[in-house]
Amino acid sequence: MDMSSISYTIDNTGIAVVTINTPGSAVNVLDQESFLSLEEFLNKIDREFDMLESNDEIRAVVIVSSKDGSFINGADPGEYLNFTLADEGRSYSLKAQEISEKIENSRAPFVAAIGGACLGLGLELAIACKYRVGVNNKKTALGLNQIDFGIIPCAGGVLRLAKLIGTKETLDLILSAEVLDADHSKQKGLLDEVVPEEYLLSIAKKRAAELSSKEFKPRRFRFGGMTNVLIKENPVSRRMYFDKAKKEIKESRELYLTASRMAIEALEIGVASFNRGLHAESVYFGELAVTGYSRQLIRSSIAIDEVRNDIRFTKAGHKTRKIAEKIALVGEETHGAGIACLAAENGILVRMKSRDLAGAAKNMKACFDFFMEKVANHETAGLGAEKKLDLISASSDYTGFKRADIVIETAGEDLDVKRGILKDVESLMGGDYIYVSNSFALPVELIAGASKRPDRVVGMRIPGSVHETELMEVAVAEGTSQETVAELIEFAKSLGKIPLVVKNKAGFYTTRIQLAYFNEALHLLEEGIGAQDIEDAMMQFGFPEGPLSAMDEIGLDLIQKGSQIVFRQSAERLKPLSLLDRMIEDGRTGVGSGRGFYRYGRDEKRLDRSLHKLLALEEGDSESISQEYIQDRLVLAMVNEAMLCLQDEVIGSAKEGDVGALLGLGFPTYRGGPFRYVDSAGAGEILKKLHNLSVRYGTRYTPPVILKNAAVGGNKFYEN
Repeated sequence: MDMSSISYTIDNTGIAVVTINTPGSAVNVLDQESFLSLEEFLNKIDREFDMLESNDEIRAVVIVSSKDGSFINGADPGEYLNFTLADEGRSYSLKAQEISEKIENSRAPFVAAIGGACLGLGLELAIACKYRVGVNNKKTALGLNQIDFGIIPCAGGVLRLAKLIGTKETLDLILSAEVLDADHSKQKGLLDEVVPEEYLLSIAKKRAAELSSKEFKPRRFRFGGMTNVLIKENPVSRRMYFDKAKKEIKESRELYLTASRMAIEALEIGVASFNRGLHAESVYFGELAVTGYSRQLIRSSIAIDEVRNDIRFTKAGHKTRKIAEKIALVGEETHGAGIACLAAENGILVRMKSRDLAGAAKNMKACFDFFMEKVANHETAGLGAEKKLDLISASSDYTGFKRADIVIETAGEDLDVKRGILKDVESLMGGDYIYVSNSFALPVELIAGASKRPDRVVGMRIPGSVHETELMEVAVAEGTSQETVAELIEFAKSLGKIPLVVKNKAGFYTTRIQLAYFNEALHLLEEGIGAQDIEDAMMQFGFPEGPLSAMDEIGLDLIQKGSQIVFRQSAERLKPLSLLDRMIEDGRTGVGSGRGFYRYGRDEKRLDRSLHKLLALEEGDSESISQEYIQDRLVLAMVNEAMLCLQDEVIGSAKEGDVGALLGLGFPTYRGGPFRYVDSAGAGEILKKLHNLSVRYGTRYTPPVILKNAAVGGNKFYEN
């Protein structure tokens, strides 16, 4: 029987297989229509048991997904944006709780056959099942990640998980929003059994039949320990434990403080009384779902998903001719080794070229260390790490390059070196490979212009850590073919990255707005604003680290080179400050040299108190100024540059600009990105602030036409 996103079949043994398949979506989500379909199915089971007594048509139920890599990714977050009152959110929660309770108490036992992501509301429903079978591959991922949206679980998940794995473990999972793989889910008790993908349905049906006939009882480790016993049995210990948990989140500068506190309180109430805990959960969920904070987090998540699934150049129907099976890397060791490990992790063959054999050995050592750390952290098995490491090889020459589908050059910002590598590669390689120039700021057309085949040359930047950053910028020159871009987009996706296609300009998108941000931090320093005040203000705003720490991580020498490249096209707006030159001359290039704005020891990182000497200030001689003023100076510099990028068509939409800033630069998710930030504050208000700053500080704050038009017309960059 088909019920839109939910369908089911019943075999001759009475096992119903319920298939989740959200129409028009790459992943399964539960919306209110799905709730109605599930409720209809659950009511059918009740009616049959009532009518047929011992001759039931449906003896047991297995829930599966028809989508590869997605069991149920959670609720449809867009529906939460329709709530205008807390009572609407509470009603939604009560319905979700009702369905979970029916699954839990159904006379036909439910088994969840989990092959892929099982997150948020999806895991809440899975926890309500009598048994959970998961696939032992990297696509399986379980977690209650609602805190990431500024809300809490709404279908009884907080309380059922505590009954399943213990109060302490539940609180840890919910507050961290941690997502576990199959093995860790089994260890924690979220999964009862882990099986190969090809046996998932057959084993799930077998367990369902055994549960129905009472031939089988799940064997579960009693997750307890003295802490959980005391929490459950002793009211005084319970109060002390939860009071401590509330105090810890309050002291941790927790950005998700309200949702975290409400999750703790719902669990605390639920440990004493399950029903009262459900009531608290629904009330708290309703209150949180209509906060501006939660709504912005949800909008950010939706924007990221839309950009992930709807990349420009693929919309035009350009299909990739092949998926990259082998890549070759040449250039700087550190970045190249990171890309090599990432590619090997995803089953791609890698060949690296270094300047000499010592460099090749260094590359291989870096890759070996990376995979051994994975083994030590139980993120992969030893045999799996060896197989991935076997995909990587290194040399001091170009042997092994000829069969590469993609050649990636990582030679820093030296144009002559980049062109020299391009010439070497083109002299020995034939075929239809893509040439990728990884750069911080150099326009790709400067490299493509020297190529014999400019249509197959493209630029790339992964801001920040290769392994941690989800974004990959793809810079397109005028002559780059759309087929080339489509192939690189698929390559980015194969690495688990979200590709952001940008127009060829110096600095692409993320570097431009990042340099505007960094430049303003340097201006503040030179004006006598304390380094710690700058860092604190931006972390308070929501950035994961301050601008000075971020500059140290990237490297002041690279920022200096990038600034000079971008300055040549931006006139006075992004003029580099001499402070950077003085710091580099003083041997301060950042983390790599052991000091920049900070000093770095073996286990130590602290702001360098001798920095005042380079600023010609007396120690302790810093101007006191409000956090809001510092935040305005820095954020509006970034916002202004982002709007110029949209105006110049470097990016295709405000949404793409926001996603680039969120994923690439750590712009606070609950602020939504530069363009959402303007919408929230109002274009008129931002225009007024920029005008006042431009009067005082000059052209770097001159508002772009696109903002003036939005302010005059009362327009927003987003419709909702």
